[in-house]
Amino acid sequence: MRALRIILLVLLVLVGSSCSDTFLDPFENEETYFSIYGYLDELERDHAVRVIPVTRFPEKILSPSDPQATIDAQVTSMDVATGNVITWWHDLERLPDGTYGHIFRSNFMVRPGHTYRLEVTRSDSIVTWAETVIPRHGSPRPIPDTLMFPYEVSPDSGLVGRVRLPEVESPWDVVVTYDLQGRFVRLPYGRPGNKSEDGGWEFDIDMGADAPRMRSYFGLDSSTPLPLLHAILLQVRVLDANWDPPRGIFDPELLAQPGSLSNVVNGNGFWGGVGLYQYVWNAPPRSAPSGSKN
Repeated sequence: MRALRIILLVLLVLVGSSCSDTFLDPFENEETYFSIYGYLDELERDHAVRVIPVTRFPEKILSPSDPQATIDAQVTSMDVATGNVITWWHDLERLPDGTYGHIFRSNFMVRPGHTYRLEVTRSDSIVTWAETVIPRHGSPRPIPDTLMFPYEVSPDSGLVGRVRLPEVESPWDVVVTYDLQGRFVRLPYGRPGNKSEDGGWEFDIDMGADAPRMRSYFGLDSSTPLPLLHAILLQVRVLDANWDPPRGIFDPELLAQPGSLSNVVNGNGFWGGVGLYQYVWNAPPRSAPSGSKN
């Protein structure tokens, strides 16, 4: 998840610092009023979104005393299922490149499966808005093509398990954790695999490739066998269905281009959601596959 935050941080800088990439003349874009960049995370209470007003000049705030250091905007979010509305507060924050940006913040828990609508309203009642659905954890079920566990399985056995997530269109930050007789080895997988034919996602869990990393974790040499494997824990941060970057590449410079990835009405940018999916394969007492949804 740290990688996603880094990309969003870089993106927040890029969208305000490149004149050629982000300049929009309001007289040529009559229904584009704000650019919005942010997301809601199921595991976080603190949320942030950057808002950039569309003007005749690109936003480049060098000092809190600059004319563009103020913004005519009120930001609210609504849980569409409950009707609950939250008003976000405004901060003029210094960005990593030394410029300033308009960041709106809020503090609340989001619910899986709920739709959240973000609205940015000007004093003349013009509204830019976007919606995101927080992925519902546990809805898709991973299906290994091979037996994930034979009898008395060891990571040194070199088994490969194909995992299919039929309802996950855009995973992020996959983590595989091995339970070796009660000692847990957490291995980041990044964003492995690719889209499957059914529109979901698939990737391999490769015990043979992971064994050296487990051995390094325990400080073992190649001649020392690893402890027997009790379980494999899968954790996937799932992006909402609309958050599928062009060509599947999370390139901040590409995403900063107006219109490259946008679900914003009367504006540009992207408003996304991040959920959590977990699954556990427990080693069975006999040579039969076993899994339990977490």
